[in-house]
Amino acid sequence: MRPAQVCGDSLQEPMIFGFNTDIKHGDTVYHVQSEARAQQHLLQTQVFIKGRCVGKCATSYADDLAAPDFSEDKMHELLRAQHRRVLDAIKEDKLNDVIQPIAHPVPPPAS
Repeated sequence: MRPAQVCGDSLQEPMIFGFNTDIKHGDTVYHVQSEARAQQHLLQTQVFIKGRCVGKCATSYADDLAAPDFSEDKMHELLRAQHRRVLDAIKEDKLNDVIQPIAHPVPPPAS
């Protein structure tokens, strides 16, 4: 985790770069949230339906850091492309091809 930044007398967490998109497909509204997690060198995209995370995909860019032309802008481009792939997969009914579904436990029947 990056050190907190001081702003006046209060501590603030550093901002995380990312994208948020709501997309409707059929009767379902998907919220797609992508973030660059710099400390972990990870690009993470999560998909939510009605506030519940239904899946995610994550890509490490740790190996790209050694490239002489790698920059924060390049990292943002990679994240933008990943976000776009997930949005396109939703439109094409292929979401499970690009995300790892998250299994939610089924509550036991009421007795």
